[in-house]
Amino acid sequence: MPTVRRGPVLAGIAAGMLALTSSPAVAADNRTLTLDASDPLAAKALQICYDVHLISEVPYVNNDCKVTYDPTAYRAAPGPEHPVGDRVLNYASTTVTHTLAWTDTVTSSDSFEVSSSVKSTIWGAAEVAVTAKYTKTWTRSSTVSQTNSLPVPACNAGWFSRAAEMGTATGDLRVDFDRSVKIRSGTKKRYKHVVIKNSTFSAPTGKNDLLIARSRPMTAEERGACPS
Repeated sequence: MPTVRRGPVLAGIAAGMLALTSSPAVAADNRTLTLDASDPLAAKALQICYDVHLISEVPYVNNDCKVTYDPTAYRAAPGPEHPVGDRVLNYASTTVTHTLAWTDTVTSSDSFEVSSSVKSTIWGAAEVAVTAKYTKTWTRSSTVSQTNSLPVPACNAGWFSRAAEMGTATGDLRVDFDRSVKIRSGTKKRYKHVVIKNSTFSAPTGKNDLLIARSRPMTAEERGACPS
């Protein structure tokens, strides 16, 4: 009866099992850190990414970092109402229509307390993703100048208020390093990926803005020469 040799077969199986099992060093080098946008570590991770990217431009430095955004929701709605232009007082006994010129600037906001350079980076990622997924465009800052007629009732103060439409996106901001980095203090753990949940970006759309004529009765101090 021929002898059955099992040694090489078992060795091959064992080698295959080892090949399929990630080494602890490889797993540790590929860690993902998940944070909420309100966590100060999120801003720290974004700053580290920006710094790493700057250094990557030096020759022979094989290390870089990139930021991408995955929006999960987008909505457009009027932003906070705020007064624009001058306030006028009507001391006449009938309604008077005033012509008022005004200028208003509305800027963007986001979840992060970071430097202006880092903001430019993350906003670039957000704008690309929102445009691709929702076919929406933003402007980081919008300035509007107009002249409008404002009817003010007798013995009233009048003014314009404006509510600019704001587009708001919420989603995950992802930071990917070529090499793992240390983010948390007091630990030796290093991370190659950071996922920042609830990352919100809001910016004027330049569309559907509301201009509202407001008036109120004069105060006792304002009435002065107003007919009783």
